[in-house]
Amino acid sequence: MKHLTRIMLGKSQAAALQLADAYAWHRKLWQAFPGRDGQARDFLFRIDDAGRDFRVYLLSDTPPTPPLWGHWQGKPVAPSFLGHRQYRFQLRANPTMRRASDGRRLGVYGEDPLRQWISRKSRHHGFAIHPESLVVGAPTDEFFHKNGRRGKHVSVEFQGVLAVERQEAFAEAFSRGIGAAKAFGFGLLMLRPVIGR
Repeated sequence: MKHLTRIMLGKSQAAALQLADAYAWHRKLWQAFPGRDGQARDFLFRIDDAGRDFRVYLLSDTPPTPPLWGHWQGKPVAPSFLGHRQYRFQLRANPTMRRASDGRRLGVYGEDPLRQWISRKSRHHGFAIHPESLVVGAPTDEFFHKNGRRGKHVSVEFQGVLAVERQEAFAEAFSRGIGAAKAFGFGLLMLRPVIGR
């Protein structure tokens, strides 16, 4: 069973904790799962600007152990939650493509290429997006520091209404995320069931 946790953290406290980029957040959140050094990450997260605070959503296989910072509220995700036919969704993704000449991963920009990207991902992950509902946010560059080096991801917010076509693939997308750079706060599929549509 998956667990969804909401964390509220004041921006001044985040600054004191040196949470300056998504990779710093990833390392800090990993501390809520003690005794697992060397194991693979099994959580997804996203960070939202909530005015004076950061609001973080954390989806994990096991409940986190809340540290002594922020306000943590969590609950299990009932298996029945993924049994609906349609959902309103939000997805902050890092859309990329591989360059044919050298296989290097490059960010995707532009309305049409981004719509094509999310359409391919939706088919792969067992759902279809109602085209008239899809809103594609403007791409923004997000920078981070890892191992003394500076890197960059393109961040795009997608939202709309989706219809589930293949339940198993859809459940896997919810559980494991969509797209690249999941350790940097991308890929978490936020869902709200659509009842009676």
